[in-house]
Amino acid sequence: MHKVNVKILGSSSFVSTLNELKMFLKLNPISDTVNDNYKIILFHIDVLQNNKLKDYIYSNSSIKICAGNKRNFNENFDSFLELPASLKEINAIIEDTIAKKKFNIN
Repeated sequence: MHKVNVKILGSSSFVSTLNELKMFLKLNPISDTVNDNYKIILFHIDVLQNNKLKDYIYSNSSIKICAGNKRNFNENFDSFLELPASLKEINAIIEDTIAKKKFNIN
């Protein structure tokens, strides 16, 4: 699979960690606000406390993957990535979520 463009939203440490790992991941992290050429939004659960970012995520038609320590909320996103996660788990969630959306698997 080729590297897919993924919009990263979260704290500076969350974003920088994914940027540092990008050579090992099957994603091309995009963290700037200008670039709208992405297929997936990968965001840390903490960004949902910011109403502007929350509205942005909810109104966007891209694939949405939420990352957090516990799945203790009832939001309906495309996938949830439990942290901490290995490189293998991050790559798998990206690939699996794209495949599910492409083939409309629930």
